[in-house]
This record gives sequence, C-alpha cells and structure tokens, in this order.
Amino acid sequence: MALSNGGVIGTDNDPSTGPLITTFNSSGTFTSGAKSTTASYLVVAGGGGGGGFHYSGGGGAGGFRTSTDDSFPISASTGYPITIGAGGAGLPNSTSTIGNSGSNSVFSTITSTAGGGGGGQNGTGADGGSGGGGSAYPPSVGGAGNTPPVSPSQGYAGGTSAGPIGLSGSGGGGAGSVGANGVNTSSDVPVPEKVGGAGKGGNYDPDATSNQGPGQAGSTNKGSGGGGACHPGVGPSGVSGAGGSGIVIINEENGAATASGVWNMDDLYTYVKADNWV
Repeated sequence: MALSNGGVIGTDNDPSTGPLITTFNSSGTFTSGAKSTTASYLVVAGGGGGGGFHYSGGGGAGGFRTSTDDSFPISASTGYPITIGAGGAGLPNSTSTIGNSGSNSVFSTITSTAGGGGGGQNGTGADGGSGGGGSAYPPSVGGAGNTPPVSPSQGYAGGTSAGPIGLSGSGGGGAGSVGANGVNTSSDVPVPEKVGGAGKGGNYDPDATSNQGPGQAGSTNKGSGGGGACHPGVGPSGVSGAGGSGIVIINEENGAATASGVWNMDDLYTYVKADNWV
C-alpha cells in the first residue's frame, strides 16, 4: 500500500531535540524521552495537618527537593512511577492530639518526606520534611525538619511557642525558613509557585464571643502545612486545617523531539521503486 508521506526531497537531517517539562499533580508514570539521559526535578511532599485543640501548632510543609542543573541521570524511553503525597487530614477542635503528618512524594530515587503534624494541647510538633509547630500551652517545641536528613536540606524545624501569653500556637516549618515562634501568622516561602508554605498556629481567646473559625487548609499541590485549630467561641468547634498535597515536576533538556520532515535520496529511490511513494 502506498504511503501518503508528503516527504520533501533533500538532505537527510537528524531530528532535533528540546526541553520538555512534565508536571504531576497526582500519582502516575513518567516516561522519559527517546534521547533523554539526564533531567532536573522538583519533588514536594504533602504538608502536615494542624494540631487539635485551640492553641495548637501549624503543620509543617512537605519536604522540598530540587535539582536545577540537568544532572540527574535517567534512562531513555523508560517509565518511572511517580507518587504524589497527600496532605495530613485536619482534626476536630475537641481532639487535643498532634496533627496528622502528610505523605511522601517520590520520583525515581528521590523521596521528599511528608510535613510533620502540628502539636496538639501539651504537645510538640511532629518531625518531617519540615517540622510541625509546637502548641502554646504549655510552651512546646516544634518538630525537627529535614528528617531524614538529605543534602541540600528539604525543610526546616517547626516553631517553638513563646509561652501562654496570647496562647498562640507556633507555625510549622517551611521550605525556606524555621516556623514562626509563637506568632499567629503564616507566610509562604519565596520559592517557585509558592510551594512549601508553613501552616500558622491556632490561637485561644477566652473572651471570644463568636466562632473564630477553623484552621486554614494548606494549598493543593503546593505541599503547604495546615493551620492549627482555633478557639471555637460560642459557635461550632473549629477544626485544624488539612495539609496541602504535593507535586512533582520533571524537566528534560532533550525530552522533546521534532522530526526534520526531509527524506534523503536513498529512501526516495527505495519508495519509488516499490511503487510506495505518493
């Protein structure tokens, strides 16, 4: 059967290659390009959930690991399983326990560790990629970051509470800095797409006359930590915020191949002789 190839007679040129970026917001399989032997990556784990009760610590950000120099070795035309870590679930305000840690994200041999849950009443934050913040009463320390240790560091420790004055739990650790020490604020670290933000600590106001609301949830596919539970006031009990899910981004320098669209003379002769050229 004749080929409808639309070829152009001329010099035989090799296909060209260029960069190709693949983003995973959920688990799947990454298949490398036919000419790819190296890549760079961003792997962010799920953030930790905030601690229970109303002066708990914020969840730590999911571990943040990246390579930007296109030196990570991969095999051409090969499938690599990708795991996207979920964020830790939030807790009811009545549950005075440590927050739920997130889940790991994985690409090839690179594992980013989940963010640690925030400390509940009378509790420290959990260790993780970034540690969860400590609760305010009694003053508690934040969980350790970069656990297990990798280089460069994948995260920072959660904040340590400044004490019962104001009863504000500490912020979780972020991808760029240690958690806030007993200050009821949150901040996103200055990294691409604002991934790796720390969860803010919950507060307790004994004079509250209305529900202060639940802890803020971490952002989806940014690995942010969830906020600690706030004082429920006279309304329904607030809950701590859930951590945000992770993300994996892979950049292949030679992942995209473009055909030349030009046939050489030997191929042309072969197809014409076989009556296979249209």
